[in-house]
This record gives sequence, structure tokens and C-alpha cells, in this order.
Amino acid sequence: MKIANGIEMLELEMNMMGRESTIYPTLIWDDDTVILVDAGLSVSLPGIKKAMKDAGMPFEKLSKIIITHQDIDHIGGIKSILQELPEVKVLAHEEEKPYIQGEEKFVRLNSSFMDRINAFPEEAQEKILDMFKNAPVKVDMTLTDGLELPDCGGIIIIHTPGHTPGHICLYHKNSKTMIVGDAMNIIDGQLVGPNKQLMNEEEAKNAANSLKKFEKYDIENVITYHGGLFNDNPNQRIKDLNNEA
Repeated sequence: MKIANGIEMLELEMNMMGRESTIYPTLIWDDDTVILVDAGLSVSLPGIKKAMKDAGMPFEKLSKIIITHQDIDHIGGIKSILQELPEVKVLAHEEEKPYIQGEEKFVRLNSSFMDRINAFPEEAQEKILDMFKNAPVKVDMTLTDGLELPDCGGIIIIHTPGHTPGHICLYHKNSKTMIVGDAMNIIDGQLVGPNKQLMNEEEAKNAANSLKKFEKYDIENVITYHGGLFNDNPNQRIKDLNNEA
């Protein structure tokens, strides 16, 4: 879906642990740079290629991947992309780097998640764990809170810890679009905060506090990774959520 000139919301079907869903990576570009924000699973590559082609942007022109955070449905597809386009650079927050590079255990591989995995047949368990085992890739550039990338008219990095320690959101200045990864969701057509069931009490508090950073921006569009586009006065909706927190 075209959001504005130079920014497209991609729509990909995903099967994760037997659950069918839709994810929404974002494609941003100008004459010099083509950026993919989040990369799905290892099996997402054909869908990414098709979605880019439909947006009028050849896959071969991809130059950077920005990762909002370490979850497997955001980083799992990077290695497949790099196998075809090894010159593509991977960018992530400095606190996510050791997880994405495989130096630290993924946050999501906690006891409750492992309990869910153990409920599957042994063959399915192996496939799920292999996804995590094969996901790590090198991070070429680390990002920090407040950094503005000059690409595509300006992209501001906003550190939004909670869901994971180094979760980031991106503000695309030209289109006034906030790309929020898993920091926010859309449920029944309404923009809501993060999924608190995935976090402990301190993480949930940090995630809620992170949303306050959005109030300084003029936002016309919010792209959530699980839910898609929200453009019904997002500034007011975010302010309401912060007042309720």
C-alpha cells in the first residue's frame, strides 16, 4: 500500500508456530537509497520480492535493512536477503546488536516461550529452534536515540525500550509516518499500545513510557508490524493512550 511518495507498506502472509497472520514491513526509498524496515521470516523472501516489484522498486536496488528489534519475525528473513544481495547493510539499535549477531540469547527464548515450543511435536520443535539458530547476522551500523539518518528525506531513530531492550521506531519526515514495529498494535481497527503479555511488569512500564516520545512529532500515519496502517488522527490517539497509562 502506498503511503506517500517514496514509502510503501508491504503486506506479507506469515505462518509462525502454526498461527497464520499478516505482517507489514515498510519500504522507503529515494534516488540513492532503498531501505527495508524489518524482514519477516526466512520464507518471506519471495513475498518481499513480489511486494517490492508491485511497488515499482526492483529487489536488486535494496541497499539497507533497518531492524526495529530482535524478534524472529523481524530478523529471520535477513540472511536470505543477504545471500542474494551481500552488499546490503544491516542497521539496528546498539542494544539489539549482540542479540541479532548471536552473541546473546534472544529475549523471547524465555521459559514461557519454551513451554509453548515444547507443546509441539518434536519435528516441529526442531524447525522452530532452527529458525532462531540460523537467524543471527552481522550488524553493520548501530543506531542511537535521536539519530537522524539523511536518507529518503530524513529518518529519525526513536529508542522505545520495553518490548525488547533496543526496540526502535522510525519517523519518516517527508511523509510524517511513524513506523512502530511492535511498540504499538492495531486491534479491531483501533491503535493500541504494545502486547503486555509478552513482557514483565518493568518492561511493560518502559514500553508504555516510550510512547510519550511520539508526542513531539507531527504524525499523519502509523505503521504497525502487526496490524498495518492507522491514519485516523494518530497524534490524538497517542495522546489519549499516554493519558490513560
